[in-house]
Amino acid sequence: MRIPVTLLTGFLGSGKTTLLNAWLRDPSLADAAVIVNEFGEIGIDHALIAASNDNTIELSTGCLCCMVSGDLVNTLRELNEKLARGDVRPFNRVFIETTGVADPVPVIQSLMTFPVAGRYVLNRVVTVVDAVQGERTLNDFQEASRQVAVADDIILSKVDLAAEHASVVAKIRSLNASARLMESSVAEPVLPSDLLAPGAFNPVGSVVDVEKWMADAGFSPGQAAHGGHGHHHHHHHDSVFTTFTLEFDEPLEWSHVAHWLDALVIAHGSDLLRVKGIFDIAGKSKPIVLQAVQTLFHPPFELPHWPQGERRSRVVFITRNLSREFVVEVLDTLRGRAPEAKQA
Repeated sequence: MRIPVTLLTGFLGSGKTTLLNAWLRDPSLADAAVIVNEFGEIGIDHALIAASNDNTIELSTGCLCCMVSGDLVNTLRELNEKLARGDVRPFNRVFIETTGVADPVPVIQSLMTFPVAGRYVLNRVVTVVDAVQGERTLNDFQEASRQVAVADDIILSKVDLAAEHASVVAKIRSLNASARLMESSVAEPVLPSDLLAPGAFNPVGSVVDVEKWMADAGFSPGQAAHGGHGHHHHHHHDSVFTTFTLEFDEPLEWSHVAHWLDALVIAHGSDLLRVKGIFDIAGKSKPIVLQAVQTLFHPPFELPHWPQGERRSRVVFITRNLSREFVVEVLDTLRGRAPEAKQA
């Protein structure tokens, strides 16, 4: 069984370390390992968290956004080796705290690749936003906006210090309309139990997991599609990020789906922050699940039966400066061609 990984991100000063320290004092996380990505020569966050957890590992050679292809993978491999030697206590989950300026997308990609994915599975991305300074931070820093855009859960910290936080909530929702939003303060922090359930990234082949991310994206049973592909669309004029969902009543040819996503990746891979879809493929009786982060696609897998009893393709896109209309146009162009002959 693979070990679930929670990625904790948020801009500088958002309160990630304070929150993680509070979680690690909870008995439910007694068997957690923690990787802290420090940026600089003095590991302050690592020292603070190590006081709460003796399975803490400092990753201090650089920012995860720059070093992820090597250092994080090596750290996770070394964690396995230390476990085998008895150098660390047995653990049943991992928390990774990124630096405040880290782009979480390469970290997500790293956790989706083999051999890491053979041992670990990304469970959820949790982003912390400061209720006091958060709106200004999201307006001024692209990294902060990306952290919010790809989150499964968003924790609004320091709500007890903010005179009001309706405006920062509105800003958050303009970047990510489907993530769960929770409020937290020093006196009443978000409980770790709220973060232990299987998350939207968890590709374990569970119908329940797929139903969850479908519901998070706004899909509901019996939802009608219009003109061949229904949709929901979240976009605000002051945001470069767009979230939209597509539905298809009729089965899709696998060659069309593959070429569609390939074309988007080749031309606009850096703008595809997240893609998650369940597809009704012609000639297949069971649903096929496919998910991607930028240019990296997780291997498709088959579910044992259709979520919610409905046979319909449904796909969620989170993009940067990439419109729903363009994405649909690419697919419609490909669907105008005859399906490719299947190889024997």
